[in-house]
Amino acid sequence: MKSFRYVSALVFLPLLINNSFAQDKKLEDKDLSLLLNTADKSQIRERIIYLSDDKLKGRLPGTEGYQMAVDYVINELKNLGVKPKGDQDYLQSVTLIKGAVDTTQSMMTVNGKRFRYGKEYALAPDLNKPSSTADAGVVYAGYGIVAPHLEHNDYKDIDVKGKIVIIQDGVPQEFPAGERAHFNLAITKCEAASRRGAVGVVILISGNETLRMGGVSKSGIDGITGYVNPDGKAFSSRTNIFENIKFLAYSKASLFSDLIKDKTPGALDLKINVKSVTRTTELKSENIVGLIEGTDPKLKEEYVVHTAHLDHVGIGTPVRGDSIYNGAHDNASGTACLIEIAKLYTKAKLKRSVLIVFVTSEEKGLLGSGYFASNPTVPKDKIVADINTDMPTLIAPLLSIEPLGAVHSSLMNEVKNAAAYLHLDVMEDHMPEQVRFVRSDQYSFIRQGIPALHVKYGLKTSDPSVDLRKKIDEWTEAHYHKPSDEFSDEAFNFDAAVTYVKLNFLIGWQVANTTKRPSWNKGDFFGETFGKK
Repeated sequence: MKSFRYVSALVFLPLLINNSFAQDKKLEDKDLSLLLNTADKSQIRERIIYLSDDKLKGRLPGTEGYQMAVDYVINELKNLGVKPKGDQDYLQSVTLIKGAVDTTQSMMTVNGKRFRYGKEYALAPDLNKPSSTADAGVVYAGYGIVAPHLEHNDYKDIDVKGKIVIIQDGVPQEFPAGERAHFNLAITKCEAASRRGAVGVVILISGNETLRMGGVSKSGIDGITGYVNPDGKAFSSRTNIFENIKFLAYSKASLFSDLIKDKTPGALDLKINVKSVTRTTELKSENIVGLIEGTDPKLKEEYVVHTAHLDHVGIGTPVRGDSIYNGAHDNASGTACLIEIAKLYTKAKLKRSVLIVFVTSEEKGLLGSGYFASNPTVPKDKIVADINTDMPTLIAPLLSIEPLGAVHSSLMNEVKNAAAYLHLDVMEDHMPEQVRFVRSDQYSFIRQGIPALHVKYGLKTSDPSVDLRKKIDEWTEAHYHKPSDEFSDEAFNFDAAVTYVKLNFLIGWQVANTTKRPSWNKGDFFGETFGKK
């Protein structure tokens, strides 16, 4: 799962989801029950062992270790009889572009005073322009958010055309969890500024300014990665991609506190001058796309997509002498589970077709899924849903689930049916402050208007003395994106892995065999924002 920056405190929503939905009669099929029983935990185990082995060196895209993972997965798909559906056999080539800020050539002044890079400001690399300049007046625009459905518009009654916009990070506390995640993204804030003619964006960092400034400064210098579309334009959700925006900068909020005391949007008595210089390099990576064809003469031309990211973060800072970040849970486990899901599909009755897609470079910003969702190997309008499998955290019995994203569409029906069949409780996201909804590959499909979800663990346990939230938090603190996320039998609950495979398969199997394609809920923000593409 992709790492994330600080987000403001969230308002927790009440639990709205229960298991009262009537189970779909299709799930009572005896052949289906026999099929589910073929899910094999020993095969899942063996796949995790291979994919997280030291010899793959953390599966960093562009390395020999990632290529070994690609070859392994393709061989598994071939053995299962899954057909190739990439641009070249099973492969979809993805050009990745990495940009880093040249701090010796870049600069920012405020009313003639030169700010110190990394101390008072930092720039996001611009993957489309090697250099750009802006010298303009400044308008303060609150959070920089336009959300009419929430009766919020920070640009009301202010003119930012040709100006540099200063905005706060974060979002209003009263926003729902999904919207909080979406509107806190830099790309969302930059897009709103771009549409109104701004030439630059400065996001003010609050909270622990020193720590957070160090983080954004380091990411700018170390580099940010995007993908290159067929038209030659690069995309990254972590930087600005809009033609008229000349730069995206971050600065300490305290440096501007005297000027925006009342927090009222409007013009400031400031002039900002910025020169931004980015150095870029490119590398090639691959998605893997497999096909299980449906049999309905019409519906087989539509596709249910299952995704899992194949990459991890490679070799990094040694911890206790170990520098290989194996990614056994993140996401060798998700990859292993998706191969097993594919096995079930090869034996199932299907009306729609199913695509099994293993994507690259999730850890760098959902890049492989972003490229595939934008440039799929089938007609985009024929993709009806995405079901994503990312780090299920298989460390305890699976008794409840949290289907991130399902609440926005009719996919919740299939989730509830599948959960009821497997006697699982359906719960709401217990950690909305982690904005997991926008941090994994399902969000790439959401942005293309395709209903999508990602099933995570719920907190139900059969032993009242076990605090599963605490157990997951402790695991995350000890092992997430660390070399210790490596294979051992003690690190996994393989019975839970089998249940997870069955659940994700059942969700997709229902979609594949239901005549009506999934739809956004009426009035849903994400459906209204992206669903009309």
